[in-house]
Amino acid sequence: MDRSVMASLRFKLTFYYLAILSLVLVGFGIVLYAYLSRTLMTTIDSSLAAQIEQIERRVAFAAGGEAAAAGGGTGDLLLQLSPQVTQILDEQGRIVDEVMVLAGDQLIPDPGELLASPLGETRFTTSQTERGEPLRVATRRVRDPEGEPGTYFIRLGQSLRSLERARRRLLVGLGLTIPLVLLMGSFGGLILARQALRPVDRMTKIADRIGGGDLTERVPVPAHQDEIGRLAVTINQMIARLQAAFERQRQFSADASHELRTPLSVIRADLEIALRRERTLPEYQEVLASTLEETVRLSRLVEDLLLLTRADVGRLELECQSVNLTALGREVVEYLQPLAAQRRQALTWTSEAPRDLVLPADPQRLRQMLINLIDNAVKFTGEGGEIALTLSEESGNALLRVRDTGRGIPPEDLPFIFDRFFRRSAMTGDRLAPGTGLGLSIVRWIVEAHGGTIDVASRLGEGTEFQLRLPLANPARPLPERRR
Repeated sequence: MDRSVMASLRFKLTFYYLAILSLVLVGFGIVLYAYLSRTLMTTIDSSLAAQIEQIERRVAFAAGGEAAAAGGGTGDLLLQLSPQVTQILDEQGRIVDEVMVLAGDQLIPDPGELLASPLGETRFTTSQTERGEPLRVATRRVRDPEGEPGTYFIRLGQSLRSLERARRRLLVGLGLTIPLVLLMGSFGGLILARQALRPVDRMTKIADRIGGGDLTERVPVPAHQDEIGRLAVTINQMIARLQAAFERQRQFSADASHELRTPLSVIRADLEIALRRERTLPEYQEVLASTLEETVRLSRLVEDLLLLTRADVGRLELECQSVNLTALGREVVEYLQPLAAQRRQALTWTSEAPRDLVLPADPQRLRQMLINLIDNAVKFTGEGGEIALTLSEESGNALLRVRDTGRGIPPEDLPFIFDRFFRRSAMTGDRLAPGTGLGLSIVRWIVEAHGGTIDVASRLGEGTEFQLRLPLANPARPLPERRR
């Protein structure tokens, strides 16, 4: 990530921050404007309602209504605003008495609207005087206190100019304050974005150095384990895995080159010696036999390397079918009996399962797996030793055990025996063990490709036991034809 991308990200974060802040401020302004308007209008309505009730009580008191006079006083507790217009109208909506603060503030009554007013209830409307003054009008229909059947109307009008002036001032204040807050917020957003992306910037610089081939570099982890801290830990773990993978690849290339160089060197040396002078037929046969032996070894090594390489890239397919593991185990033991007999070893086969065990697998690969394990046991078991292949059933898995009475594996070597080309042992010094060091790597791949697990236990001087668990066939699910 270069600086232009980082700068673009900062501006994007700042833009999003300002957009959200703008929405919040505009929303706050709208709510504040509506709240202020509503509060002021409620104050005006409360004042008009209280004054109408006072006028009603005074009229009733003047007419001799003692009960009405005794109930007054609630309006004194409210904010009193001087009404702009006061009107008394008869039952037909004609003006009986009227008081105006300014000439031209007269309100023209609407008889239909007046007659629709319920008795004893104050109604509020917004109207205009003849000269265009906006008024808040309160109308109340009351009974005639003279005792005659009839009603009259009290109307009060309060100017809304002060309310409109307060609204305009609020709008002007919001119009000046919001842009100023947004301007200050833009600088604050840039500072916050720069501060938040500073660890990412450091990670980018270190990642550039790592991209140059220095896999020993690590991204600094912040003291606080926030999102950036977790990202740094994840990147470091990924770099560590990449470093380990590159080291394995480098070691694999070096080991493969060494293993390929040895038989080629032997073949070349034998051929050069044979060509220096005329040889007898037995001598030529000996050279050809040695060359053939090294060629076979070389071919086996190349085939194993090709198998593991294709498995690594997922291009090696398993030809899965129903495999009778009981019959396969017996067949492999019979096939390797001559090899064990050459070293005077006892190779036995035992099936502890009450039935033949069948599983979905590639028979060729399973055969290769068993041959590699037993061949390995034969190599590391001395003359007169014992090697046993046992099959049993355990929790829906086939359990294969290959046990020998050989020299055992040192504890420090156990974690590495499945690594490719690992053959050097502490108990053998610098001398390499026989073979190419790929057999157990192939065994582990075959087991894991079939969804199984492999474990090993060994004790020096007593022997080694490999335990392989392979899932058995599920009758409810058809077998796949191929599995990568």
